[in-house]
Amino acid sequence: MIGFRTVLDTLALTGFICSGLARLARFNATVALVPKDATGKARYFEGLPIPTTLGIVSVMAYLAKKGRIEGHDGLPFGTITLWGPAGGNGEIHVASFLFGIWGAAMVSKTLRLPKF
Repeated sequence: MIGFRTVLDTLALTGFICSGLARLARFNATVALVPKDATGKARYFEGLPIPTTLGIVSVMAYLAKKGRIEGHDGLPFGTITLWGPAGGNGEIHVASFLFGIWGAAMVSKTLRLPKF
């Protein structure tokens, strides 16, 4: 899990994966309902397309190469303790919020990105 070691990190990453699965399932179920142009292609994406997650993967690969995943520096921006003692079950890495926001954008019904 490349540096994401807390319980809340695991929940955030699990939610991200489930959002991706839900995005793919919804795309398959609703592709016929999305408005089409004259060529028969969909005019827009509903929610963030799955291939955009390669951006996060690229950033994490870069951080791993630079040694920013483990060790003294750890993940960028550190951790936040939401409850309990530092290092306990109430701690989450700030970088986990990126995965949560990205997952929410993938399953968003109101976010519409034009196709190119």
